[in-house]
Amino acid sequence: MTEPALLIPVAAILATPGPTNTLLAASAARRGIVPSLSLVPAELTGYLVAIAAWGLVLGPAMAVLPQLGPALRLACAAYLARAAVRLWRAGAPGGEVAAIGPCGVLVATLLNPKALLFAVGVFPEAAFHSIAGFLEAAGGFSAVLVPVALGWIALGAGLAGGGRGRRSDLAQRGAAMVLLAFSASLGASALA
Repeated sequence: MTEPALLIPVAAILATPGPTNTLLAASAARRGIVPSLSLVPAELTGYLVAIAAWGLVLGPAMAVLPQLGPALRLACAAYLARAAVRLWRAGAPGGEVAAIGPCGVLVATLLNPKALLFAVGVFPEAAFHSIAGFLEAAGGFSAVLVPVALGWIALGAGLAGGGRGRRSDLAQRGAAMVLLAFSASLGASALA
């Protein structure tokens, strides 16, 4: 996984706006950079667990039970809708500041469709046949994830102007609308 040809797609996919990135940016917009740094290990853990699950269990299970895919997308859509409501409420003046924590980022990342893409399209097949292969792929993945996550945190803090006041509230509510759009898209794809 240390080849640049494999790290480039990881960087491109991780940099794409999505539920986890939205939560990272929203947290930094609301609470600032330093408190949001605790979300990076949660994101990394969520992705590695989800990628391993997709690669080892869920991918093969979906070949036997095709209805599993839409059911998982519906579960993800429901979770993202719930997270969007919490973010919206937190974006109200005087709203709950600690709306985004490591547990929320972990769950959002476990349900993030990007994990499936990493498992079936980016991680090499060898990653799912040996622990050494997975650890090698995970090491390269981790080396890319950390700076990308830090970039999303910095973006959120920059958009909110330091995590205080009206701009912070608007950033939080904007993030809620983005999460709701992801939820609707996933739900529609599951029902199609």
